[in-house]
Amino acid sequence: MPKPAGTCGATKMKIMAIICYNSENGHESYGYSIWQTLKEHFHMYITDDDIRNVYHHLNGLREVNLISREDALSGDMRCFYNMTEQGFASKEKYRQYLEILYESQPKAP
Repeated sequence: MPKPAGTCGATKMKIMAIICYNSENGHESYGYSIWQTLKEHFHMYITDDDIRNVYHHLNGLREVNLISREDALSGDMRCFYNMTEQGFASKEKYRQYLEILYESQPKAP
């Protein structure tokens, strides 16, 4: 059964963690890269058809003002996603997923 509109489940929290992680590390977040990270680090949305689910979650997060979308300049078809102040303020809710992303990064020698 679907969750009520405006609620944030585990998938949305993982997406917020990815966008936050990218922001903290100087990387851009766009739909395809978010999908790749979900596959690689959280083992979800494995098939190519699943990418549409990611965009559905991104739109839901935008509707509740946790992330914002910025269209790329100069003919690039990508849209970039950023945390809003409200999204950063919700960090405690997605901290466990953010920690997974930080722990999965190779350690410097």
